[in-house]
Amino acid sequence: MKCTVCRKPAIVKFPAHNSAFCEEHLDAFFMRQVAKTIEKYKMLPPKGRVVVAISGGKDSLVTTFVLKRLGYEVLGFFIDLGIEENNFSSQSREVVESFCKENDIPLEIVNLKEKFGKGIPDVAKRQDRICAICGVTKRHLMNEYTLSVKADALATGHTLDDMAKLLLANLFRWDLHHLSKGTPVLPEESGFARKIKPLAFQAEEEIIAFAKLHNIKPVTAVCPYSREAKYTRYQEALDMLEEKSPGIKRSFYKNYTKYAHLFAGTSARPPKITCELCGFPSVSPVCTFCRTWVKSSQ
Repeated sequence: MKCTVCRKPAIVKFPAHNSAFCEEHLDAFFMRQVAKTIEKYKMLPPKGRVVVAISGGKDSLVTTFVLKRLGYEVLGFFIDLGIEENNFSSQSREVVESFCKENDIPLEIVNLKEKFGKGIPDVAKRQDRICAICGVTKRHLMNEYTLSVKADALATGHTLDDMAKLLLANLFRWDLHHLSKGTPVLPEESGFARKIKPLAFQAEEEIIAFAKLHNIKPVTAVCPYSREAKYTRYQEALDMLEEKSPGIKRSFYKNYTKYAHLFAGTSARPPKITCELCGFPSVSPVCTFCRTWVKSSQ
C-alpha cells in the first residue's frame, strides 16, 4: 500500500476518500480537512478565542490539539462529574490535565462535588434518565463558562459518526426541532454561546489514525452509565452501510447540511423565559439544571 500523494509506504487507508497516506501526508490531510470545515462554516475568526469542552476522550483531545495548531487561542474546559466507578472521573481528569500541560493550554476545571456538594452518582439515585441529566449539566456549565470568558465559540468533539447517527435517529422520529439544529455550527443566541463542531466531517478511523500519529492517548476508563446510550443501534446500521458503500456517512450528513435550514421553525416549541435562579433561558420558571443542582440543595 502506497501513499496517494508521494507513493511512499502508507500507514493508513481511507476507503471513503479512495486514498492512503504516509505519516506526513496523513497529518497534512487531516489538518487541511478540519481547516476547510472551519473556513467553510465560518466557525471562528483568525486567531479567535475558543473554549474546547475536553472530556479526556480522543475526539475532544484531537479537537483541542488541532485548534491549537491552527493558531487559535484555545481554553480547555473540563467537568469532574464525580463518577468514581471504574475510576472514570479521576482517570479522565488526569488525562486532561496532563494533555493541557503538555500542550500549554489553559484549563478550567469544574468539580461538581465541590461546587454543588454532589456528583452524577448522587443524582443518579433519584433520576432514571441520568444520561439526559448529565448532558443538560454539561451544556449549562460549558455555555456559562464560554460566555464568561467572552470566547468566540464553544467547540465540542462531535465527529462525522456522531452527527450521522444523530441525524438518522432524528429522521426516524421526524424530530423537526433537532433536525433544524444538527449543523456544524449553532449561532449565538441570547443567553447561548456560539457552538461549533470542527470534526463534524472527520470519520472515526481518521481521528484514531491522527491521534495515534501524534501519540494522543485518551482515557481508557469507560463511564459506567454509558450502557444507557441510546444511539448504538444507529451507529451499527451506518457502519454496515459504510462497509458496503464507503463514503455514505459523509454524503448523508453533508447533503443534510445543505437543506437543514428548511427545518427551521417547523416545530412548535414553548417560548423561552428566564430561569429565576441562574438567569439563563428556560422553558420553565426554574430550569432543569437549577432544579437538579441548585434548588434540590437548598
